[in-house]
Amino acid sequence: MTSNLIPALFDIAVALLLGLAAVGSGVGDGLVMSKYVEGVSRQPEARGSIFASALLGVALVEAFPVIALAFGIIMLFTKGVL
Repeated sequence: MTSNLIPALFDIAVALLLGLAAVGSGVGDGLVMSKYVEGVSRQPEARGSIFASALLGVALVEAFPVIALAFGIIMLFTKGVL
Protein backbone atom coordinates (compact mmCIF):
# COMPACT_ATOMS: atom_id res chain seq x y z
CA MET A 1 0.00 0.00 0.00
CA THR A 2 2.79 2.44 0.86
CA SER A 3 4.56 1.76 -2.40
CA ASN A 4 1.46 2.93 -4.31
CA LEU A 5 0.82 5.88 -2.04
CA ILE A 6 4.10 7.74 -2.60
CA PRO A 7 3.82 8.01 -6.41
CA ALA A 8 0.21 9.07 -6.04
CA LEU A 9 1.24 11.81 -3.60
CA PHE A 10 3.87 13.04 -6.08
CA ASP A 11 1.25 13.14 -8.83
CA ILE A 12 -1.10 15.15 -6.60
CA ALA A 13 1.73 17.50 -5.63
CA VAL A 14 2.61 18.12 -9.28
CA ALA A 15 -1.02 18.74 -10.15
CA LEU A 16 -1.39 21.22 -7.29
CA LEU A 17 1.87 22.93 -8.21
CA LEU A 18 0.88 23.42 -11.83
CA GLY A 19 -2.70 24.36 -11.07
CA LEU A 20 -1.84 26.95 -8.45
CA ALA A 21 0.90 28.39 -10.65
CA ALA A 22 -1.56 28.77 -13.52
CA VAL A 23 -4.16 30.42 -11.29
CA GLY A 24 -1.58 32.75 -9.76
CA SER A 25 -0.27 33.71 -13.17
CA GLY A 26 -3.75 34.43 -14.44
CA VAL A 27 -4.55 36.64 -11.48
CA GLY A 28 -1.20 38.41 -11.83
CA ASP A 29 -1.75 39.06 -15.53
CA GLY A 30 -5.17 40.47 -14.79
CA LEU A 31 -3.83 42.79 -12.11
CA VAL A 32 -0.98 44.06 -14.29
CA MET A 33 -3.20 44.76 -17.27
CA SER A 34 -5.93 46.38 -15.15
CA LYS A 35 -3.32 48.76 -13.73
CA TYR A 36 -2.08 49.41 -17.26
CA VAL A 37 -5.55 50.40 -18.42
CA GLU A 38 -6.01 52.53 -15.32
CA GLY A 39 -2.67 54.28 -15.91
CA VAL A 40 -3.41 54.95 -19.58
CA SER A 41 -6.83 56.34 -18.73
CA ARG A 42 -5.24 58.75 -16.25
CA GLN A 43 -2.31 59.80 -18.45
CA PRO A 44 -2.85 58.96 -22.11
CA GLU A 45 0.35 60.80 -23.12
CA ALA A 46 2.48 58.37 -21.07
CA ARG A 47 1.03 55.35 -22.85
CA GLY A 48 4.35 54.18 -24.33
CA SER A 49 6.30 54.10 -21.09
CA ILE A 50 3.40 52.54 -19.20
CA PHE A 51 3.07 49.89 -21.91
CA ALA A 52 6.75 48.96 -21.62
CA SER A 53 6.41 48.62 -17.86
CA ALA A 54 3.26 46.54 -18.28
CA LEU A 55 5.00 44.21 -20.72
CA LEU A 56 7.88 43.77 -18.28
CA GLY A 57 5.39 42.99 -15.52
CA VAL A 58 3.54 40.44 -17.64
CA ALA A 59 6.83 38.80 -18.62
CA LEU A 60 7.84 38.44 -14.98
CA VAL A 61 4.42 37.08 -14.05
CA GLU A 62 4.51 34.59 -16.93
CA ALA A 63 7.96 33.34 -15.90
CA PHE A 64 6.48 31.93 -12.71
CA PRO A 65 4.38 29.14 -14.32
CA VAL A 66 7.27 28.19 -16.59
CA ILE A 67 9.50 27.74 -13.55
CA ALA A 68 6.71 25.80 -11.83
CA LEU A 69 6.36 23.61 -14.93
CA ALA A 70 10.07 22.80 -14.81
CA PHE A 71 9.82 21.88 -11.13
CA GLY A 72 6.70 19.84 -11.84
CA ILE A 73 8.39 17.87 -14.61
CA ILE A 74 11.37 17.23 -12.34
CA MET A 75 9.08 16.05 -9.54
CA LEU A 76 6.96 13.94 -11.89
CA PHE A 77 9.82 12.05 -13.46
CA THR A 78 12.09 11.66 -10.45
CA LYS A 79 9.37 10.76 -7.90
CA GLY A 80 11.58 11.39 -4.90
CA VAL A 81 14.79 9.90 -6.27
CA LEU A 82 16.66 13.21 -5.84
